[in-house]
Amino acid sequence: MENRGNRSGRRPALRASQRRDQIRSDLEGKGINPDFSATVAEKLEPISAERGTAVYFAALDGVAAAYAVVSGEIEALATSRRDVDEIQRLMKGFAGELRKLEEGLRMVSAYVGRMHHKATGDKSDRGEILH
Repeated sequence: MENRGNRSGRRPALRASQRRDQIRSDLEGKGINPDFSATVAEKLEPISAERGTAVYFAALDGVAAAYAVVSGEIEALATSRRDVDEIQRLMKGFAGELRKLEEGLRMVSAYVGRMHHKATGDKSDRGEILH
């Protein structure tokens, strides 16, 4: 006697864990990350038993297409994040250098002020060291 599930385009009856493993395997075969395929397999397993083979493979193709789009965006986001981290590191270094420059300018400013007082004949500065 013929299996009616096959004649109607349905996949052979499998246990839930077997269906999840099969879905996961099919998704990984389409280049989907194993962690993501395991999560998706959990979601697709209940409906995979109720739908025909054509619908099952169409769903897998849809998941694979969506994954390709999202994974490209995730990679672009990761690259942007690395760029932001690098810029932040450079800006912190630049801020540290600006603090050093500010300190040096204060010392030069104090020195120039003393030199000015010395040159204009301010008596209060006589005998002081000019540095």
